[in-house]
Amino acid sequence: MSKKKRRRSERTEARSPVSLSITALPFVAEREQGRPNYWAVEPVDETPRKQIEAQRVGAKYAVQYAQWLKANPDLVGMGTLGWIAADIDFQDPDRTGYWIGFFSCIERFLFDGVTAE
Repeated sequence: MSKKKRRRSERTEARSPVSLSITALPFVAEREQGRPNYWAVEPVDETPRKQIEAQRVGAKYAVQYAQWLKANPDLVGMGTLGWIAADIDFQDPDRTGYWIGFFSCIERFLFDGVTAE
């Protein structure tokens, strides 16, 4: 069996019997109408201590997102990370720490993934 087929097979076997909606993630919120808000985080002060804590929370969100992807392998490559990025207000200083922590953790996952081969 080729590596590609083996990975696909392993991914299928690792599937969780119950897939959770993306709205189960703590940073995703339902809206009254339309699609969910994929980056619904509480504002924090711009103080360094609060921003560092927000970075920790953002990194925790990245881990939860990665675990959600693992449980929902059919959605990998469907653009869910883009949905999240599209809802982030990168100009909002009260939420900067969250996205810095989130994307820094995602960056670490990418690096670890390519260097593990």
